[in-house]
Amino acid sequence: MSFIDARELPENSHLTGTVVIVGTGPAGATVARELAPTGVDILLIEGGALGRSPEHDDSLKADSRSQDVEPMEKARTKRLGGASTQWGGRTYPFDALDFEDRKAGDLDFKGWPISREDLNPFYQRATVAAGVKNMEYTAAQAIPGAPQHLMGESDLVNTQGIWRWGPPVNFGKVVTEELAPRGNVRVLHHANVTQVIQDPESRRITELKIQSEPGRFLTVSGEEIVLAMGGLETARLLLNSQVGNEQDQVGRYYTIHPVGEVGKLTLKDPASEGNAVTYIKSHDGVWVRRNMQLHEEVRRREGLLNMGFAIWYEEPRNPEHGDPVLSSFALVRKMLTKTGGFKGTGMHRRYAELEDPKAHTLNVVKGLPSVAAFGIHWLRDRILDSRTLPSFTRYSKKGTYRVRFDAEQSPRADQRVVLSKVEKDAYGVPRLDVQHFIPEEDRRNYHRSLELLAEGINATGFATYEPPTLEEMLTRPMVDATHQMGLVRMGESPENSVIDKNLKLWSSPNLYLSTTGAFTTAGMAGPTLTVIAISIRLADHLAAKLGL
Repeated sequence: MSFIDARELPENSHLTGTVVIVGTGPAGATVARELAPTGVDILLIEGGALGRSPEHDDSLKADSRSQDVEPMEKARTKRLGGASTQWGGRTYPFDALDFEDRKAGDLDFKGWPISREDLNPFYQRATVAAGVKNMEYTAAQAIPGAPQHLMGESDLVNTQGIWRWGPPVNFGKVVTEELAPRGNVRVLHHANVTQVIQDPESRRITELKIQSEPGRFLTVSGEEIVLAMGGLETARLLLNSQVGNEQDQVGRYYTIHPVGEVGKLTLKDPASEGNAVTYIKSHDGVWVRRNMQLHEEVRRREGLLNMGFAIWYEEPRNPEHGDPVLSSFALVRKMLTKTGGFKGTGMHRRYAELEDPKAHTLNVVKGLPSVAAFGIHWLRDRILDSRTLPSFTRYSKKGTYRVRFDAEQSPRADQRVVLSKVEKDAYGVPRLDVQHFIPEEDRRNYHRSLELLAEGINATGFATYEPPTLEEMLTRPMVDATHQMGLVRMGESPENSVIDKNLKLWSSPNLYLSTTGAFTTAGMAGPTLTVIAISIRLADHLAAKLGL
């Protein structure tokens, strides 16, 4: 494999490839990884550098109004490996219901043009690609000796599930280490694709216009083109190119995963938490953690959006917990928020305001031995372990916790992005005007799910749960831009989608979109495992199309 720095090519150079893939994150690298053994000529295009570069990330910013809501460049990055360089490694497959039409209660929207059953073989392969080894997403499968049901059986709540974490995989390393020996793969970096050129008669994509530096151009062409740039950037490129938007569908149905840590959960016996509140290693050496959902039949009957739940530590921002480690955590988060780090985005920005920083500092000083002991465990499991401990957790001596939720948004045409009319990036491409919000209907839906969760938990006798009030759910901030779905979604008709079930643009025979933006609905699970699965499926489709 050869790395080509676009800045070193003569101006107006032209490169070709049989399969041209734009983006080197989980989607783009996966398509290349799957196709590489066939020997087909692959040109991978990366807009950023081999490492992180603020000048490249600047092009990911939205317009000023949108940035005030959420700094879009903090949750994304333009570099080799893309979003995987910020990925925590959490995986969970979408549920069967996530793929289906939903017509119950207040829900009324179309599902995917493929089913969970269609995707199952690709999920199997995706677990290997994501480094989570096996499709074992229940405690009974993954944790020997653990109770199958976290809180006992319930007619409302399924407590058998687990999340699984990859090492996590940096797909930039997949490109450099796994694909490097193959002479049929080239990587063109510092190559910002700014326009897609479509022939008006054949509808084929004939050329990609690229800038290696602002105002310095080259072009690329290929037999098959795959855009794997992430949902927001793929939508922006198509809108700027006026390609694929004949039905005004590009940029619509923008969904994220609203998140929150809410209510008060109290264990009947503080010593009974077992592995309910922390990470443990599965039988095959993968970090896992227990999660909960309402049973599928409950969600069908009640017309509820999908939500994943986990038992979470006490509110760190309130120093009355007296826990020196929680106070240390709160103070570090406050610093990250002020310095603009990744974990200072989304809901994490609430750490900018602590109730009493001096009290937190006093907690830390009084509990330095506890902080030191935690630091030793953190060093061992987070830094030295080849599989990174996913995140911070904390036991409560009082047995009091919160519930963390990751929620599905209902897809709506008015949840969208458009091109800014007033702001452009350094390459002359309009920034995005992000018109995204979490509507009252979804918030009420989440509150109903939390009420049923409380009913189910309280009936088990394992714990009691007091859910948040409706007023809190109607007003609390839930924005987190790390997952960008919809935007260029797949469907059964160009009237309500951008691509078909094979990820091909409806209006072009040779342009494919492999991105979380292709998701028709969002589910509650993080999107990375599923985007890897659909990318493997796309690679198989392209191999068959090319007769490889």
